[in-house]
This record gives sequence, C-alpha cells and structure tokens, in this order.
Amino acid sequence: MDEMKIESKFMTGLVSRIAGKAIRDRLGYNVNIQLNGLRTAILEDRTHVHLDIDLELTKEELNKLMKSIGF
Repeated sequence: MDEMKIESKFMTGLVSRIAGKAIRDRLGYNVNIQLNGLRTAILEDRTHVHLDIDLELTKEELNKLMKSIGF
C-alpha cells in the first residue's frame, strides 16, 4: 500500500494558495481555500483520497457555483 500525507502548515499553505489561484484563473470563482490536510492511500487498483478543506466565498459566488454544477 502506498500512502501520502500532507499535513504540515507549510505544505498545506502552499497547496491552498496554488489551488485558490487555479480556481480563480480557470473557473473564475474568487474562493479563499485553507487546506487542513490531505491523505491518499493506494491499494492495488483503488485509490482513497481524504481532504479536509475550509472554503470562504461570498453568497454571490456560492450561488454562481451552485448554478454551474446544476443545483
């Protein structure tokens, strides 16, 4: 079984900034992201991913996001 954990403040902060910028640039949503932890486990042909994320966005951005995914 292969396993990866990202839980240090430095790495979670770095990934948070990269993800926030990617979402802004590619999807147009202004979202503040705080990644608290990421764990992946790979066993044979199955992968399990656990994300602990906090998002902060305006009500308008939330409505825009919900409409774009069909809610």
